[in-house]
Amino acid sequence: MFKYIVVYCIIGVTMPVTTVRMADEELRILDDLAKRNSLDRSDLLKKAIKLGVKDMLLEEALGKYQRGESSAWQCASEAGLTLWEFLDQLKKRDIYFRTDEIELEQALKEFQ
Repeated sequence: MFKYIVVYCIIGVTMPVTTVRMADEELRILDDLAKRNSLDRSDLLKKAIKLGVKDMLLEEALGKYQRGESSAWQCASEAGLTLWEFLDQLKKRDIYFRTDEIELEQALKEFQ
């Protein structure tokens, strides 16, 4: 059995409403987690979506970097990270930082 959840936020302005269809068991898990974290269901969903989107942006950026479609700097920016945070994510995942001599020289000049 599915139930609908209407996700919205009112902070002095009208915001778009999104409806999500979820199974009873998923709702029970959400409600239990919300209770353990002293949140209501809406706040928990907003937090979960924010964390999930952040992870998805990072995974997308890492994939683009690995395929050579974008530079580390561009990927970091798209993921909402600093370059150093992105490089740390590369290291955690054993993804090698790729560069060539020209890029390396330009980077060194920027730090001087």
